[in-house]
Amino acid sequence: MHLIGEHEMIVKTRRKELTSVGIDIGSSTSHVVFSQIVLEKNENLRTEKFEVVERKILHSGPIHLTPFKDARNIDFEKLTDLLLHDYEAAGIEVSQIDTGAVIITGETAKKENAEWIVSALAGEAGKFVAATAGPNFEAVLAAYGSGAVAKSADTDETIMNVDVGGGSSNLAVCRKGRVVATTAINVGGRLVAIDDEQRIVRLEDTGKRVGEAIEVHLELGQTISEEEKEKLADALAESLLECIKQERSSKVTSMLMMAPPLQYDGNIDRITFSGGVAEYIYHNEKREFNDLGVVLAEAIRKKVAMAGLPIIKPEHRIRATVIGAGSFSLQVSGSTTFLSSGLKYPLRNLPVVEPFINTRKPTSDDVKSSIENALSRFDLAEGVDPLILAFNNSVRPSYENLREFAVGVVEALKNSIRNQTPIFMCFDADIGNSVGNVMKRETGIANELLSIDEIKLKEGDFVDIGEPIIEDVVVPVVIKTLVFGSV
Repeated sequence: MHLIGEHEMIVKTRRKELTSVGIDIGSSTSHVVFSQIVLEKNENLRTEKFEVVERKILHSGPIHLTPFKDARNIDFEKLTDLLLHDYEAAGIEVSQIDTGAVIITGETAKKENAEWIVSALAGEAGKFVAATAGPNFEAVLAAYGSGAVAKSADTDETIMNVDVGGGSSNLAVCRKGRVVATTAINVGGRLVAIDDEQRIVRLEDTGKRVGEAIEVHLELGQTISEEEKEKLADALAESLLECIKQERSSKVTSMLMMAPPLQYDGNIDRITFSGGVAEYIYHNEKREFNDLGVVLAEAIRKKVAMAGLPIIKPEHRIRATVIGAGSFSLQVSGSTTFLSSGLKYPLRNLPVVEPFINTRKPTSDDVKSSIENALSRFDLAEGVDPLILAFNNSVRPSYENLREFAVGVVEALKNSIRNQTPIFMCFDADIGNSVGNVMKRETGIANELLSIDEIKLKEGDFVDIGEPIIEDVVVPVVIKTLVFGSV
């Protein structure tokens, strides 16, 4: 059923070009990539659904060493200067950026000012640039940016991409053009950094704990020997291999895990490495940057060879995550959406709450209880804290069903109705406009309402939603994870 309302238009646009930016602030390096994303209407679908049909890199900025004020804080001013210079070099104005993502990764996401910096950069980088951190999301972006996802679709092989950066390694299993499993481990080349005299000038807590576990004492200012660096690198590489092979974890590996182990029991046909350390694994980089990168790459290469793992070279390595952030983070809603005119964009960091409804003909009581149960799983105050309700396979589009559904939603959101806070909903089917119209018509609520569709969300996600980009009905959406301070 399709109910036409005042907020829905007949979509005439068939093609839309967007300029996107990806900014990766890593433990070791930071870089920017500008991309062009082309959206076209899928003529094979009965709905007015737009899909990404083309991605093209417009400009890749140079690799910068991430500037730090001290061990606990990123230098925002220096970082901003570097990024603004990259915009100038690309010949792109901030006002020309339509979408993109700023991602802060690895040990850098644990810095005290990390959340503030990534949010500030997102606000200054363009019209709709998402701010994100999180090891699993990073694994997904790196898998797309490296080319592993596309290769899994082209070859029908299952490919594991392992992105080894300065503070973490992010693993993604790619099958038939999709990421089907992810994990992350605190294995990286910049857990310890030294000066030209081999004195330790930067020591992450993770690096210190690994040292303690293998009886290598590490302190800022002390000299570290080649033998100690190799011992550290060997322990890190061994933990990474345990993670890749999904073997029983040692004590060190268990300590280093940043996410639950991989949940994939099929065969892995090929393994690709991306990230800064991968440049050494594939012998593409000769320079050294006073950290563990070179010795870690050598240890990984030896252990991979001994294990007989089927390694191939990816399309992109050190820039994989930033390419993913700029080119693959964006999704767009369907055109059957309901958007109140008073909404202010962008909507940022909405936690996804997914009510589970066991029937597609739910009563209002079914809907009400499912929403209340879902909200009880979160430390969120309904009517105070912004959130988005995600409904998947939840209601059949008849007027009677939609009316029952709408009444149930309103009964569950009493505080939102009383406080006149906006209500945000997302549906996996093309019923967003129908639900919004019925809810307004049948319940008489005065709340601002956003009801988007044809996007599947799940609990644990966060979303950013930008202002409409096509005919005032199609909105850009970035689905992500957010983890700061305790990655």
